[in-house]
Amino acid sequence: MRRLVAFAIGVVLVAAPAVPAGAHDPDRFDACAAHRRLGGSCGDTASYVFGDRVFLRARVVPFHAALGARVMFLRPGASEWRAGVLVPISDTGRMRWSFRSEKGDADQVQPWGFRFRIAHHGRSDALTVFILFGE
Repeated sequence: MRRLVAFAIGVVLVAAPAVPAGAHDPDRFDACAAHRRLGGSCGDTASYVFGDRVFLRARVVPFHAALGARVMFLRPGASEWRAGVLVPISDTGRMRWSFRSEKGDADQVQPWGFRFRIAHHGRSDALTVFILFGE
């Protein structure tokens, strides 16, 4: 009888749908754009000249360590967000990603949008990033 009960419990545990640990909306999920990898000002809006490196950072609470966050982007003039790279989340809930902007990224009128998204958990605030042609 004990074996039958143990077997039944095992089947239930294996067959039960897997729910991600702590699958809930974050208490706080903030993102920012900066001109440096570390330190300096970091805000919801930033302007760059093509050729500059764009630094994106985010922090989530609770930390959601061991999960990854997808960097989502909205091209200038587009209406649909697209999925970009997957970045790790540190033990302190921090994420970061950077890229070197190119001439094809530049738009004098409309900005890029960026945000971080953790599947089944939530997304950060949206960032407004202008990549300009320069003078």
